[in-house]
Order: sequence, then C-alpha cells, then structure tokens
Amino acid sequence: MVRGSNIARVVALIVLAAGAAALSNVAASTQRKLAWVGSYPRALDVGAPMEQPTPAAVPTPAAAPPDAATAPAAPAPSPDPGAAIPAGGALDVSPSPASPSAPEPDLAKSFPPHPDKAAVEITPADVQLLHRRGALFLDARRSSVYAEGHIAGARSLPVWESDIDARVKGLFEEGLDQRAPIVIYCSGGNCEDSHMLAEKLYMVGFDNALIYRDGFPDWEKRGLPVSRGTKP
Repeated sequence: MVRGSNIARVVALIVLAAGAAALSNVAASTQRKLAWVGSYPRALDVGAPMEQPTPAAVPTPAAAPPDAATAPAAPAPSPDPGAAIPAGGALDVSPSPASPSAPEPDLAKSFPPHPDKAAVEITPADVQLLHRRGALFLDARRSSVYAEGHIAGARSLPVWESDIDARVKGLFEEGLDQRAPIVIYCSGGNCEDSHMLAEKLYMVGFDNALIYRDGFPDWEKRGLPVSRGTKP
C-alpha cells in the first residue's frame, strides 16, 4: 500500500508540473514563448546564402627599366659609304683577321708506335700522306744510287756502307721523337735494305719505323716528287 501511494504522488507531481509549464508558456511574451511539438512554421526557410568576401586584387609591380650595366649594347651602325671622312682620319674598312687554321693532327695517333717489333709495312697511300705531313723519310740504298734519284726530302742512311752505325748514332743524338713515324724505303721487290735499317734504328730506341715495301721505283712510277744529288 505504501508503494502504490508513492507512485500516485509522483504522477500527481508530474501532472502539476506539466500544467504549471503550460500556464507559464501561455503567459510568456512572444520572444520567450516555446513552440508546441510539431509547430515549426519556418523550419524549411534557410534564408539567403551568405556572400563570400571578394579578395582584394594584388597590384602587379611595374617592370623595372633595364640596368645600363646589364642591358645589351646596341650594334654599332655600319659606315655610310656616302659619309664624309673626318679630318685627320679615314673610315676603317679593313677586314677582320681570319681565324688560324686547325693544327695538323698528331701523326703518332694515325700511325701509333709498335715497340714489340722493329717495323711494319704500309701502303703507298699512307706513304704519300706521311710525305705531305712532313714525316722523316730515310733511304737505305747505297749513296751512289741515292744521288741518282730519291724521294724528295729523304735522308741517306745506306745500310751497306761502313759508316752506317755512325749515321744511326748521329740520328739518335739529334734528339728526335723516337715514337714519331719514320718511313724507310729501298729499291722495292726483294730488297731487304729498308728492313735492315729499321732493325738498327730499333736497337737504339726508335719504335715507329714504317716500311715502304714497293720502294723508290713505285714512287717514281707514280710521278711523285723526286730529288737528285747527295742532298735531300
């Protein structure tokens, strides 16, 4: 019985509270009055969208004038053919000096040394190329045959004459580049004089002897430069 009496009291209090709230809401002003459940006349009215502020434009800096120290110089005007020549001088119309020609390539790169052998044979075309580029030419024939005709510029080192060792020593003492190409020739065919001279040069340190196998007869037959006498 006590428990049922308590529940009745709670219910009575809830009813009294609800009634008091309703009377208070009726008596309240319009701004403070609460809307009843389900009464939301402006629930779907979201109003106008808020405008986003427009960012201020950043002014573009004006282009700075070119610095006189870095600005490219204006091309000099061409002389006017009809312009008067200033007193005490003349128009400079001389051409600019030509650029120097490219140096000749190193012959040792095209004809590398061969320290493992006394000599190698080369073609007539290579012989002509080396002659044009100023390579040293040695004539291994006898002095008398050399005087009758030899390749222009060739030096006489007759391998069968008694002073050949002194001549080879003198060539060595000239301080020549021992790795530079040296063209050696004799009478061609079965002539071995050029190979014998190459062996002597090899013994003193020259390691780039090149043999003109067809020798002086082939050179003369081709109509290439020939000298006569005891001088190159």
